[in-house]
Amino acid sequence: MIITFQMEIQAPIEKAFSYLEDPEKQMKWMQGLEGTEHITTYDPANPVGTKFKQRLRERGQVQEYEGQVIAYEKNSLLGIQLDLPAFLIEVKYQLEILTDKSCRLSLTERIEAKTLISKIMNFLFRGIIKRTIKKQMILLKQSVEESTH
Repeated sequence: MIITFQMEIQAPIEKAFSYLEDPEKQMKWMQGLEGTEHITTYDPANPVGTKFKQRLRERGQVQEYEGQVIAYEKNSLLGIQLDLPAFLIEVKYQLEILTDKSCRLSLTERIEAKTLISKIMNFLFRGIIKRTIKKQMILLKQSVEESTH
């Protein structure tokens, strides 16, 4: 399943990108995120290949997921891959400058089901997944724009 989303953010591209790459700022817009830790060496100039663990609160319980940075271009592209028990998820955030005080965010999320049951779940919950992504992107926009004013 592939989900795409696009929106404008009324903030400089550098400010918007900081909310994508900074683990502390991610907690302001990623619902349930309780923390991110790097489990391999992290090079901020070139983080591709960096592995990390994220702790997410889901239905009252904290789950840990491992991920990896798969694409990175400062202030324009961040790609991550999450390896969950039932799904492999790739998320790419792309930013482009509109003006010196605004940018456009394009998100592409590819969810690959690993089992027959997860394929069925993917199909049944597609609408919920899309709404959740949209809600998070709106929270991202609000967090970035509020910090700019």
